[in-house]
Amino acid sequence: MSRFTPARVLWALTALTLVATVALAATRGRDWWDARQTESAQQEALAAGRQLAVNFATIDYRKVDQDTARVKSGATGEFLASYTSQLDDLKKVIVDNKSVSTVERSEAALVSGDRDSATVIVGIIAPTSNTVVPQGEKKTYRTKLGLRRVGEQWKVERLEFVG
Repeated sequence: MSRFTPARVLWALTALTLVATVALAATRGRDWWDARQTESAQQEALAAGRQLAVNFATIDYRKVDQDTARVKSGATGEFLASYTSQLDDLKKVIVDNKSVSTVERSEAALVSGDRDSATVIVGIIAPTSNTVVPQGEKKTYRTKLGLRRVGEQWKVERLEFVG
């Protein structure tokens, strides 16, 4: 009697097909999960980038310590070091000029990103007043933010104004 009966061959092919299907499903499932995780991180980075740019553009000389502390809490790396080193001079200029800047509108777009880093462009319209322009004027800014995930929070590590 032959070891390879049609029933055994059929069972072997069925088992092989089942193993291949499970392996393919596991691989596709992992790829799908990775894509969803990356997409979720990109959306979080986009929202955080918009808020961090708004925080940077929102300043009131009457609460300059609170406003600058909010910017520092959302900063890391190169941007945190640069902002911190210039903070005393910045506060003096803001207070001396009685500067007030609020954000009227902001638009953000993701340039690139993965689960740990992202680049976001944020456009802002900010009505601004100071001793030179006490009635105020609308200023428009376009910033490019390099973001880094620090723990569970997205923070700015680079900020530059772009044209």
